[in-house]
Amino acid sequence: MRKTVTFPKDAAPIPVLVAALGAALIAAGLPVSPAARAQTPDRDMGVLCDELNYRFQFDFKYRKDFPDANEARALYRSGVEKCESGDAAAGAAELEEALAKIGVEPDRL
Repeated sequence: MRKTVTFPKDAAPIPVLVAALGAALIAAGLPVSPAARAQTPDRDMGVLCDELNYRFQFDFKYRKDFPDANEARALYRSGVEKCESGDAAAGAAELEEALAKIGVEPDRL
């Protein structure tokens, strides 16, 4: 099924292209700055929560012995709870912090 999108003639092409590029980077899982991530719609933040959740689950299996592992696990649980309760931005931030505690650089997801 083909969909066609038409923009008004007076629409500025640069902001549209920038928004499309940002959405493409997020969808591809490429690094996005925290400032840009804060401006993503809630449905995209939900996807980010899911990605960070799965990433933590995968990496934590191999990093349980890190010095801050218990603190990371607590942050992870709190972040997942916030994501599930509708505060995806705060939840994603806590999940990123939990990943950082076990030595994973969240911007490189």
